[in-house]
Amino acid sequence: METPNNYVFIHGKNISHNTLAGSPVGPHMSIDKLFPALLECFGIILCGYIAGRADMITESQAKGLGNFVSKFALPALLFKNMVVLDFGDVIWAFLWSVLVAKVTVFVLVCVLTLMVASPDNRYSKAGLYAIFATQSNDFALGYPIVDALYRSTYPEYLQYIYLVAPVSLMLLNPIGFALCEVQRWRQESHLQHNSLGILGIVVLQVLKNPIVFMVIVGIISHFALGEQIPSVLSEFIDGLANSFGGAALFYLGLTMVGQLRKLTRDTGVTLILLITAKLLVMPLVCKDMVDILDVGVNSTSPNHTSLSNFAFVYGVFPTAPSVAIYAGHYNMELEVVTSGMVISTFLSAPIMYVSAWLLTIPLMDPSPLVAELENVSFNISIISLIGLVWTIAVMLLSRKFNQLPHLFVLNLFLAQVS
Repeated sequence: METPNNYVFIHGKNISHNTLAGSPVGPHMSIDKLFPALLECFGIILCGYIAGRADMITESQAKGLGNFVSKFALPALLFKNMVVLDFGDVIWAFLWSVLVAKVTVFVLVCVLTLMVASPDNRYSKAGLYAIFATQSNDFALGYPIVDALYRSTYPEYLQYIYLVAPVSLMLLNPIGFALCEVQRWRQESHLQHNSLGILGIVVLQVLKNPIVFMVIVGIISHFALGEQIPSVLSEFIDGLANSFGGAALFYLGLTMVGQLRKLTRDTGVTLILLITAKLLVMPLVCKDMVDILDVGVNSTSPNHTSLSNFAFVYGVFPTAPSVAIYAGHYNMELEVVTSGMVISTFLSAPIMYVSAWLLTIPLMDPSPLVAELENVSFNISIISLIGLVWTIAVMLLSRKFNQLPHLFVLNLFLAQVS
């Protein structure tokens, strides 16, 4: 019996449809939920940015919100999920693949920075740049995206967020901290060099991280409490954990205020290379490592393709704001890290959206493909319209439209809107 040809014509072009192993396999992502999730996340971030830019929230109030998010809400979220985590559902080969990918990118960025940076500050640059390229905003921004994409198809993928982040923090960040401590020792020559002292400082830095500390406590409680939070604590933990999402995204918007002003021409090339490593090299290496290392029984199942695609999406998550905190703590490379954090966050949205669609289209049924692509075109048009209105408003308020080049641009934008 012959299988009917699966193809569809869009604007006169044939888009073929190939299913895995000749069998119809549905898309592994709930792609229709991605745009609302991105709109929700970046809408809250934009609200935080506007509140900070308009001085609705003072610097001390923003600091208080940041302390609540990092020292109360996030630890409660981690504790809750580590206690109820089912280790039996974990595909350890996938976890090791992502960790190997992170180590690969970390070493690559670190070695290249040590080779090309000036001797005066190459150790601090190597440490902070390597952390920048590997530490993702997994909880505030990554979790809602993964939840939207995989909640209805592979809900077990959500637990990898809680496993990958703390392990990478315990393995990779200490190396970056050690390099920063070496740089500090070289700059302050009156300090005695003590390898044991540097090691102690690095270990203390890691243990003070609330993510690492609460993951350790959560794993211990996982076995001590029998994978269930006592009912007397359940409502309290849930209340704190549920407050994390919106507060963290709002605080992320607050931290972006004024950061791009620190950007200079000298740091432009460095930023381009770092953002390329974080948003392009990292997802490709993650996907390739899963394809290479996830062998055995799972490698022949449809779940292997889904895991590989999930690794790519995970790699696109932008840099975490905590990297800027590390740079501020050591007072090193603050301009590059803070500006890079802002740019990578906003660049990650279109990259995630386009990447998810490109990974999903080969697995979709051909008949609704045209309608779905029309929805994508409509969503992009909405974003473009918002950008056009914003740009026109800025040009009118700043009175730049009186200048001759800007007058032509304004007419072009008005024609696009109409």
